[in-house]
Amino acid sequence: MAQISEAKIPETQRTEEGRLFEKEFDTVLGGEKRDYPCYIGGLKIGSGNLFYLCSPVDESIRYGSFQEPEAGTMRAAVAEAGKKVSEWSRVPAEKRASYFVPYLNGLKARRMHYAALVSVASGMVREDALFEVDSLISALEKLIADSPSFKGRKSGVWAVITQHNSPLASPVAYAVGAMIAGNAVVMNPSNTCPMPIYDFYSTTERSGLPGGVLNLVVDRNEYESTQELANDMSLRGVVASGSGDRMEDMMFLQIDDELRFVNNLKGMSPCIVYRPGDMKAAARMILESAFAYSGQRIHSCSKVIVTMDEQKQLVDALVERMKDLVVGDPVLDTTFTGPVISMEAAERFSELALENAAFTISKAPRCMEPNAANYVSPFIVSGLDEENELDFMDSGLPILDVKVVPDLEGAFEELSNTECGMSAGIFSKNAEAIARLKSDCDAPVKYVNESTRRLSPVVGLELDRF
Repeated sequence: MAQISEAKIPETQRTEEGRLFEKEFDTVLGGEKRDYPCYIGGLKIGSGNLFYLCSPVDESIRYGSFQEPEAGTMRAAVAEAGKKVSEWSRVPAEKRASYFVPYLNGLKARRMHYAALVSVASGMVREDALFEVDSLISALEKLIADSPSFKGRKSGVWAVITQHNSPLASPVAYAVGAMIAGNAVVMNPSNTCPMPIYDFYSTTERSGLPGGVLNLVVDRNEYESTQELANDMSLRGVVASGSGDRMEDMMFLQIDDELRFVNNLKGMSPCIVYRPGDMKAAARMILESAFAYSGQRIHSCSKVIVTMDEQKQLVDALVERMKDLVVGDPVLDTTFTGPVISMEAAERFSELALENAAFTISKAPRCMEPNAANYVSPFIVSGLDEENELDFMDSGLPILDVKVVPDLEGAFEELSNTECGMSAGIFSKNAEAIARLKSDCDAPVKYVNESTRRLSPVVGLELDRF
């Protein structure tokens, strides 16, 4: 592509990639607004009871109407999926995988378009939305490549229940993995950003995937319908991916020994800071880990543990870096992070900000967007009371807790008492401390001297898991 002179680049962007992203973003916004029904057994299921979804980028952006499912819809979806399992499981795994190749090719060919789709639906900035797409590409390539050697196992119906934390990569990757392994699937994505999943369903439908192998249900009253789905005793397995009460309740499923469970729940993704080579670099990566996608990613860090000796140096570096953190329109090159996922999330953030004002040591500059209802200023707290939930529970919001401990031993003790979730890390040049994190911490992913912004939301995906 020819070089674009600086004079030709719109003032809203600094790079050619930014200009292309903005063009795709506008294309998504200008697309035809449509009705999104449930899909069960290959059929559109409507109730006539509509609800509407708006983009978190701007509440005035309404991108479609959804058919609120009637009572019993989830049971019907599982039943229809169950009817397809026997026939589908007899199809060779490599053939099953072939149904998803067109979708993978589309992701590769229209990478920027899919990133824009994710951004409109979730509020991710371009960098994070592109990584979401790239994470899915990598996961699908591996699943398809592994399909010829898959020997098969007992199959059934899998529920894939996901939140906004990964609006594309996690739900699609786990659904495809389950289907390639010979299962039928009922997808139940977040009702705040389901548009990328509807796009996936439409593509598989055009690719000839037999009706009923993949089923899709989105519900405004998702808590009740999710419980109905997750507790269906005829399920073979459940994937739970994301954060919030809806996901936490997955830990109390009415399960038996036959039910398989993929736990991809977000935790605090904590990190230890202990004698890093460059404290300013560590602070930069910690803030990326904490506040990219407004602290909502599967691997977003919400707790940093530091010794007394290094507390001041770390806090000074964090505070200095916070001054340059830009919250704003996710389409712009200059924006570090965009909105939280919904008005409800923004209201919860405001409550926590007010409750913890006395412990706040730094706050990002305020968003200057005219329609900024969902845009919040990330903040850092320290010195919390022992009973304060921010010290031991992930909020799923852009809030970072700095926990000060006496020494390295205290740091690892604090780490062991923290709900890590999918990842935990360390910023250090001390080989013994790094080795101890790798050996003692039971988080699935360990990060060392790096930002969690580049950790895939798809963790431990293997066909044998299904």
